Amino acid sequence: MISKTLDVFCKGRQVGTLAEEKNGSVVFAYSDGWLREGFPISPFFLPLKAGVQTPRSQFARSYGLSGIFADSLPDAWGRLLLDRYLKSIGITDISRLDRLAYVGSSGMGALEYYPEHRANYSVSGFDYDEIAASCGKVLAEKPVEDLDLLFRLGGSSGGTRPKILLEEDGRHWIVKFPAANDPLGSGKREYEYSLCARDCGIIITETQLIPSKVCSGYFKTERFDRTADGKVFTATAAGLLEVDFRAPSCDYSSYMKLISILTKENKEQLLQMYRVMCFNVLAHNRDDHAKNFSFLYDDAAGWQLAPAYDLTYSNTYFGEQTTSVNGKGKNITDGDLIAVGTQAGLRKKLCTEVLAEIREKVRKLR
Repeated sequence: MISKTLDVFCKGRQVGTLAEEKNGSVVFAYSDGWLREGFPISPFFLPLKAGVQTPRSQFARSYGLSGIFADSLPDAWGRLLLDRYLKSIGITDISRLDRLAYVGSSGMGALEYYPEHRANYSVSGFDYDEIAASCGKVLAEKPVEDLDLLFRLGGSSGGTRPKILLEEDGRHWIVKFPAANDPLGSGKREYEYSLCARDCGIIITETQLIPSKVCSGYFKTERFDRTADGKVFTATAAGLLEVDFRAPSCDYSSYMKLISILTKENKEQLLQMYRVMCFNVLAHNRDDHAKNFSFLYDDAAGWQLAPAYDLTYSNTYFGEQTTSVNGKGKNITDGDLIAVGTQAGLRKKLCTEVLAEIREKVRKLR
């Protein structure tokens, strides 16, 4: 028995329809038009075929929603903002489809959901230091006068750190603010990490440091899911593999295999992942969960590894890399890093040279 439905669109074309069953599970069916001219939006779990498709993986069945659509839901900061906004208008219980309806056309990537629930907010000019202070109040569960503004600017975002999404002169940006346990210098540190990562040969979007009167600055990075031509179809590794990003669930060898399958063993893409793996381990970025790696799809180019993001010093409560290396979360050796690279088809000499190069450049961060 179906209780409600939601239409899924991508770049003006209907992809299909989501339907919520009475038991809370959400099923999906491609539209006839997408079946003729589209692509499988989730290659492993939503093949391009007619008929109703139910959640298949253990994660999707327990979560009640296929991974590619779970990708669209804001997590952590964005979810907190949505919950605070809904509470402010008297809504305390909401289904996953309703959450997707609030994402509507403002989500990350290219998927859009209709009919969308439009929040009643108005936005005018703002000050970055004032936004940072308001974010701190939200995290501390204190009243916030400009909650509408925060929700408008960051309600569709993911990740732990408070952030806002901006468009300036046709370019789209993310600006991050310190989380509850972050030092005030976290923005400058992430900016310095971005410069080091680029120096290590890692592809990332443009980054900037916004000046502040109360801290060393706020980290600003251009979005890769928006271009001058419009939205770019984006899927995280968590969404494609349908794994829970909130817990250790993958090894870098899994990402290497995913790249090999999606890009037809593109060696440059594999080398990029190898560089990111080495950087994360050597630069002490342990928050390398499955939602911090993304892929882009284009009809002409097919699947490509997205630019790297969320590269900064971080710990985990369990004291290990969230994504394991050669089966290990700690005490990772050069041999473990090189093993992941060579098993993916990269030459051992190249892996050794790249590892040494990144180790030398990462020293600048300490």
